[in-house]
Amino acid sequence: MKLSLFDYDLPSELIAQFPERRRDRSRLLVLDRRSGEISHRRFPDILDYLRPGDALVVNNTRVFKARLVGHRRTGARVEVLLVRPVGGTTEERWLALVRPSRRLHEGESILFAPDLQLTLACHRGEGMWELVFSSARVRRTIIGRYGHVPLPQYIRREDAPVDLRRYQTVYADPERTGAVAAPTAGFHFTRGLLERIRRHG
Repeated sequence: MKLSLFDYDLPSELIAQFPERRRDRSRLLVLDRRSGEISHRRFPDILDYLRPGDALVVNNTRVFKARLVGHRRTGARVEVLLVRPVGGTTEERWLALVRPSRRLHEGESILFAPDLQLTLACHRGEGMWELVFSSARVRRTIIGRYGHVPLPQYIRREDAPVDLRRYQTVYADPERTGAVAAPTAGFHFTRGLLERIRRHG
């Protein structure tokens, strides 16, 4: 399959920078694969396309403030996107995308406050780094104070406090916090719509 098949022109002025206030007011584009007919619907109409016995699979991982903005000792800004913890270590070791990456060095510290920093332990290439927090407390503090909601790249604005709630699905489980990218396909479900789907079978 050629990636060029997915190329299309999407004018930037048509990309919503803020979500619809009501989740289920979003639009739904439906393509009939047999006829090629395209229909423009509202998201609750998804119920018309689900049959009793169908399985609806959802990702219930909760998004956290995985985008960190710190500085080098020179004062240069560094952006860190936490990807996942590195298993099998006793340290607070994570994989992260770091940018700009080219001038950074292994062993260098990224500073957030005089007593809050992380260390770039190992460069994995392509902007990916293994980094280390000195403790779980330091990691939690940095994320809590300096973390940002990792908004999709097509959102051309800084995150706002409301985004941590709005860029979650209604079925995100607080006990399963760890997603660094919002599962956007699930944003439009409401608890009421999910209940109607359950009753539908």
